[in-house]
Amino acid sequence: MRTIINIFTILLAFICGIFSALFNFLFPDVSVQKIRENLDMHIKPYYVEYHEDNRGWFGDGEEIIIFTPNPEQAEKIKSEWNKTPVNSRIYSLIFSKTEYNGLELAKHIPNAKGYWFYKNRSESASGHSQNFSFALYDGEHVYYYELDT
Repeated sequence: MRTIINIFTILLAFICGIFSALFNFLFPDVSVQKIRENLDMHIKPYYVEYHEDNRGWFGDGEEIIIFTPNPEQAEKIKSEWNKTPVNSRIYSLIFSKTEYNGLELAKHIPNAKGYWFYKNRSESASGHSQNFSFALYDGEHVYYYELDT
């Protein structure tokens, strides 16, 4: 009887593991989708170490995602991203206190050395709204910042 219970428990755990993996594959985490779309990186949901989302009306707001890239992604970053220092215009846009900079990105990034990426996602040529993605890789973590106004 004990053997049957143990086998049933193992079988149930195996089925739950398969269901969980299938669910994560079919319905990936929103933060993981953002990384895929804007950084062209495929990361696993469990790579995300920190995620804070302060979205408001119509999706306006900001978001920070911190994750550790695998060795292949780290090599891609080093070959395709810009080496620090960050462009001064972009640096002031990211790290200066603005009405949207409520998450204070600077407190999440221990240093601004490494490799950086910036993508302007704004569809408006008027400059009245800012929609961009910024990422910084310090050799250990990628700090991803997204702002939509």
